[in-house]
Amino acid sequence: MFGKALNDISIKDIETVVQNKIPESRILDYKLVVHPQNDNGNEEFLKDISAFANTVGGYLIYGIEEKKGIPVAIKGVEVDDFDKLKQRFDNLLRMGVDPPIRGVEFKQVDFAESKKIIVVQVPKSVARPHVVKIKNHFRFYGRSSSGVVPLEVDDLRRAFLASETLATRIRTFRNDRIALIASGQTLIPMQPGAKVVLHLVPGSAFELGKRYDLKTIDLCDVPPLYVYDRSCDTKPNYDGRIFFDSHKVSYTQVFREGIIEAVALLCPVGDKKEFGASGFRQGILEVFPKYICLLDKLSVGFPIWACLSLLSVKQYSLSAGTNLRPREYPLDRDELITPEVQVEQPQVSVKEILKAAFDVIGNACGMNEFPGSRE
Repeated sequence: MFGKALNDISIKDIETVVQNKIPESRILDYKLVVHPQNDNGNEEFLKDISAFANTVGGYLIYGIEEKKGIPVAIKGVEVDDFDKLKQRFDNLLRMGVDPPIRGVEFKQVDFAESKKIIVVQVPKSVARPHVVKIKNHFRFYGRSSSGVVPLEVDDLRRAFLASETLATRIRTFRNDRIALIASGQTLIPMQPGAKVVLHLVPGSAFELGKRYDLKTIDLCDVPPLYVYDRSCDTKPNYDGRIFFDSHKVSYTQVFREGIIEAVALLCPVGDKKEFGASGFRQGILEVFPKYICLLDKLSVGFPIWACLSLLSVKQYSLSAGTNLRPREYPLDRDELITPEVQVEQPQVSVKEILKAAFDVIGNACGMNEFPGSRE
């Protein structure tokens, strides 16, 4: 069961867990009934979920009778409206924990007549530690082999340091890749000139041993940036799998760790040093949702950090494509590195998520915001 996607879990998997008497642990907890909809029930639910998220993730299974942590029987629970139950839990996770816990998934498994088994899958959170803050309750929790335990000062210190380390690792990875690309060391030979670089970096990418099977993905999943009506190809490489066009102007690399790197020429070599706002923005908005869908398909955990960079762009100007456009100022630096943007879930408004990054580019070109960013 624990190696399957949540949607693939069946009653046979639950039966196997009970028959093999798999005990409760850091990653597994059994409940005979669903947490009731009252103050105590809500608090206990948040403690259980935040404890998993603050530790290594895990599964909470409703409808299992246990004795001293050992499952003894499948009882099931009656659920009148599963969607309403999920909505209640989602609201609790959004409002009763700080920061909100993302990526928790729920599965209803048929058992007998009206009885169901509810499986809750909680990922190890990259935004940990999470504090339960419901009513007058304010405390951090983790899990040990014996169940939920309050986190002490030393535990919290380690958790906060781990969070800071993640931010450092993301920036270090990004800076290292930008340095290589700027020096011409791209993952396929590319024509010289100004380039746009888009990175999507999951926090889980830096967990030891984290790898994904990339054999099944194809060009429709990860089209290269700004490639229209051109022949494209894909092949495995040392880092994972790469998608590229035959004119050496664009490629997208999917790393085995779940990171995506898209690199493309900003404008053709020999053209004047100017790039059009509409085409630049639209090209990124077209591929971004496909990249997010791919990472979701691979079950890469959220949040994911999106990083947009422009390289070798000194003295380039941004054209708004209108006679009424504001005055443009050439870029005064060779590298324009926009702040990282956090994507918390697969269903997002791409325009809203990337607006801050686009506006930084507009500001650097002497504009109050990026042209068309309010569309």
